[in-house]
Order: sequence, then structure tokens, then C-alpha cells
Amino acid sequence: MDVPAGVLNETSSGSFGIPELVALARRGKIRVPTFQRSFVWDAADVRELFDSLYRGFPVGTILLWRRPGEAGPISFGPIEIEAAEAADALWVVDGQQRITSLFGTLSPDHKRVDDRFEVYFDLETQKFINPRRGVVPSRSVPVREALETRSLLNWSRQHEADLEIEDLDLVDRLGGVLREYKVPAYIVTGDDQNLLREIFDRVNSAGKPIRRAQVFHALFAGDEEPGSPASVREELRRTGFGALDENRIVQSLLAIRGGDVTRDIRGEFGSDEDPVDWFDRTESALVRAIDFLRSEGVPHTLLMPRTIPLPVLAAFFHLHPEPSPWNRRLLARWLWRGWVHGWGGSEAGPAVRKAVNLVNPVRRPDDTPSEYDAVSSLLDSVPDREPPRIPLTGFRTNKATSRLILLALASLAPADIDGEPIDLAGALEKQGVKAVTEFVPGRPAHAATRGFWPYGQYTAIRGVDPAVLGSHLVSAEMAEPLIDTDEFVERRSPALERLVHEFLSSKVEVGGIVRPPLRDLIATGNAEDD
Repeated sequence: MDVPAGVLNETSSGSFGIPELVALARRGKIRVPTFQRSFVWDAADVRELFDSLYRGFPVGTILLWRRPGEAGPISFGPIEIEAAEAADALWVVDGQQRITSLFGTLSPDHKRVDDRFEVYFDLETQKFINPRRGVVPSRSVPVREALETRSLLNWSRQHEADLEIEDLDLVDRLGGVLREYKVPAYIVTGDDQNLLREIFDRVNSAGKPIRRAQVFHALFAGDEEPGSPASVREELRRTGFGALDENRIVQSLLAIRGGDVTRDIRGEFGSDEDPVDWFDRTESALVRAIDFLRSEGVPHTLLMPRTIPLPVLAAFFHLHPEPSPWNRRLLARWLWRGWVHGWGGSEAGPAVRKAVNLVNPVRRPDDTPSEYDAVSSLLDSVPDREPPRIPLTGFRTNKATSRLILLALASLAPADIDGEPIDLAGALEKQGVKAVTEFVPGRPAHAATRGFWPYGQYTAIRGVDPAVLGSHLVSAEMAEPLIDTDEFVERRSPALERLVHEFLSSKVEVGGIVRPPLRDLIATGNAEDD
């Protein structure tokens, strides 16, 4: 048999040895469905998994669904292999990140495919490490060599001169741990999705639960079936706005259907409903939301201070696909006030639920708030006050306040050296946050050294058109001390603080009038003062 006796004969609980998991993955018996999210663990996550194995910590139960698999290419994160047809393939419902990490790190067939999988065990510190600039300490064991006794013995012989007696004991312990550790598993056989749902919930009842979007994947999506968070995510990426969080996509679907977006998704669709149709509606609503965000100067999701507004905007544009210009302005005011002052509390879930309920509280169309009622209620839920001073220190591209600074800089329409506007969305899509460059070195955590200058540090800018420099909030005076970081920061900081304050003030519109659009007032005869 290809699998341990007593584990896969029926729907049951059991365990896998790590060599067994790697072998099954190498032969294409274990497969990651295409509806699963991509491999998102970073190198630290992979190292932590191996540290848990080495120390005997639990790493959680994996959940597999046994059903047929066609011949063809299959992927484990960045690794693609050809698999033969299998009548009893094991499809990963929960455990993708762990299985991919084990396979990528331990498979002898895929060396140097991805830096995250180049894991070594430092015998001196007894810690798992990754190479730094391709260099590893001399007394470090490639974890890939430790899974099989023969390869580990060969490695030990080759490096015997560099090892102490105590090192050999640690090498043996590492190999023993990887060969003997048992990963608990639950394998579901058959097409009973209700059983799969029940087991899924129980597997995820303790510890860090799998995210709501992944639950949707496991319960509703087929291998290539349209109408899933993943398919919506991929379609929206074609807009060039970036990859939206799949959990926000699921919340958006629930938001356009109305009510509590944190409700249990099991049984969400009736027998007469087509989930694919609802995912199509969600995609259309999010496309409108993205267009709205772009009109507000947000070119890419990587510059969104927080993504809380997405389900709210989806619900609004689903119900009101062509709002009046005035109501769009009020909606924008709510958006920026929320980004600047917050939506109340520190938890994202309650904030999303509260805001969605103001736009689409129930599923009965007759009770849906009007376009103006929705935006005015949203405005009532956020503070109407001047923006606070945004600190320039502690800059990080994933911080909400830092992204507000970047949006202010983006409002200047940064130009390239020829004076042509930089495609910020394209740069962010291609380079990620690396599109946010440093004018000068040494102070990356200070916003005054950051911007969208596309030519990197130390590039001479004294001969550049002043208009181009101005589009980056750099004056000729600031450019003079370009290699003196502290002086550059000192000169640019006041201008940046002023830009950010004026930009955010123009967006939050403190004390701005709140009234229905003129067309509504005229219809009711109340437009005397307009």
C-alpha cells in the first residue's frame, strides 16, 4: 500500500511520519487543491515549524479528503511536479502550509527552489536558520540531509573534521526527531460534505483557527470551478489593484447579501441559489469599490491604510451602483475619517459588522436604507475633527499611518526623470513595497527619507527638472545635502508634515455640511438655500 495501514482504510484519525508525508507528496498522492490559498508562510514560519518538531511540540492536526485525482501538474507552493492519476489521492483541506514546508524543505528533488526552504540546524546554538547572503555557519546541518539515515551519515562523514563529539550527538538527535515525529491527521473518505464540515470545525476548534475564506474554499469551491474567494481574488488582480485578502472577499459576499458579516457560512445558500452567481455579484461590487478607491487617490491595495472599508463599499455599490456625485463625496468623507481616526475599538470584526449594518442591515430589499441614508449613517459613526499629527518616525510600509503619508506623497503625481507620471499601481504590483524607495540611506524608519523616487539611493538629482523634484516633495535646496542623511531629513520633514496635514484635512472635510443631494432636495421642494 502507498499509505500506512490502519490510517487510510476508512474515515478515521491517525498519524503520519514525516518521511511518509514527504514520500506521498513526492509521488503526487497528497495534493493541494487549486481553491486553497497560495503558500504564504515566510522563512520564520518554516523555521518555527522545524523548531516545534525538534522540541517535541504539537504542530496541529492535518485534515485530508480522500478522493480521485487526475494526472497532471500539481503544486506545493513554488514547487510543481507531475503526478500520475490516483484513485485515492489525499486532498489537503487543512494543513497546506505545514505540508508544503515539510515537502519543500525535506524533499531531495527540489534544492534551492525557494530560500524559505533552505533551512539549516546550527549545532552551536541548536537553532534553525536560513543562509545569510548564501553563507551558513560551518557547524550547520542542512535539514534536507537529515530525513534519511544514509544521506545524514554521508554528510557527517564529509564534515567529520569540523564537528565535535557533542555535535555528532545533536546530528543524530535531529535525524531521529524527523524520522520518528508523528503528525496527527484526520482523513475523510467519500463525498459527504456535511461530515467534512463537521470534522473541519472540530479540527479547528482549538488553537488558531483557519480563516473564514479558507472554510469557504473547503466547503464550496471545486478544483477549477468559478465562484470562490480565490477565483474572485484572481479576477480582481487583473484590475492592477493588487491581491485582496480573501477573508475580505468572503465578508464582502456576506455584506451584499445583508446582515451580520461574521455569521456562520454553513448553510448560507439555499437549494435554489447559485453560489457562483453571488460570487459574480461580489466581484462586480468590488470592481466598483476599487474604481471608487482609485478616484480617491488610492492606486493599489498596498497603500490602503486598512481594508476594513472593502465589505462596506462592496455592499454600498452593490445596492447603489451609480450613486450621485454628492453621495460619493459623503462616502469618501466617511472613508478618510475612518482611516484617519479609526472606526471605534481595536477589533476589525466588530467595526466591519457595524458599518455594514448601516448600509445593508437585512436581506429584505424594502428595508434597505436609501443611498443618502446609508452614507449619512456612516458619517455619524466616525469622528468629525481635524486629523492628528502623523509621526514621521517609526515608518513601516505596513503601518496605517505610514500609508497615509505615502498617499499624501502619491497625491503629488510623482514623475520620472523625464517628467512622465509614474505608474504607481504598476510599480507596486511589480515590485511590492520595494516601490517605496529611500532617497538617502541610513534612516529607513523616517518617512522623510522615503518616497516613490524610481532611481534608488545616491542617484544624482541636482540636474533634474525642479518640477520633477517637486512632484517628489524635494526642492533643489533639499537635494544639495543628498549624501548627508540627517540634513536631508531635517530639511524635508517640515514640508512633509505640512503636505500630510493639508492632504488629510482636505479629505476629512471637518465640519463639512451633510445633506441629501440637490436632486433629492429639489424633488421635495427644500432647495431654497442651495
